[in-house]
Amino acid sequence: MNEKTEASQASPDTESVGQRVDPILEHLQVEDAEVDKALIRKRFIDIWEYENGNDLDEEEQYLTTVAAFIYNAHNVLDDANIRMDKARLAITAALAAWKQPQRDKLIEKEKASENPFKTFIENHQPEVDETHVWKHFLLEHKKADEKNWVYKMKKCWFAEFFIRFGRTDYIQTACAFDKIPFEARQDYVDLKLSNLFAQLGQICQFDYKPKKDK
Repeated sequence: MNEKTEASQASPDTESVGQRVDPILEHLQVEDAEVDKALIRKRFIDIWEYENGNDLDEEEQYLTTVAAFIYNAHNVLDDANIRMDKARLAITAALAAWKQPQRDKLIEKEKASENPFKTFIENHQPEVDETHVWKHFLLEHKKADEKNWVYKMKKCWFAEFFIRFGRTDYIQTACAFDKIPFEARQDYVDLKLSNLFAQLGQICQFDYKPKKDK
């Protein structure tokens, strides 16, 4: 009985958990401010254990990694009296840099193609499907061709995460994370984003179109 109790209470390898957030933390920089990355890392591990992260499906482990980083980075930066808007920019920049090597390869392929917008859809749609799975986002592609790509979500895992932790103001940062693929492609992609989750609504729609020449 004692052995079972000890096994059930045993903590996961905290070092391996911390290594999940290290590649993001290394990019977190705030101008004219010291960032306590060790504290963010420690609190990330605490959240991961609280969420039983090691027992989650792969896609939810990815979402939890992003959300727990956002949550704890915001909290630590807020404790350091860093404004919300400044913190959000720094957190989003760190997430963008974390994904940049993979994104740069895709953008290079897109710009080398005859139709960069169409190739963007071919590259990014599988990623959206893989990370924003039905059970967590109720994702539906409304249209996808070389002139328009529209997809709608009637549920948001990120919003539910931050609502549970009482920080609905962090939902907007998760939205900024989802916009990173567009932010890196503004020379050939336009985005109209209708995000009501940040206002505790029940829908989010991404409407991509090719960038028009001025």
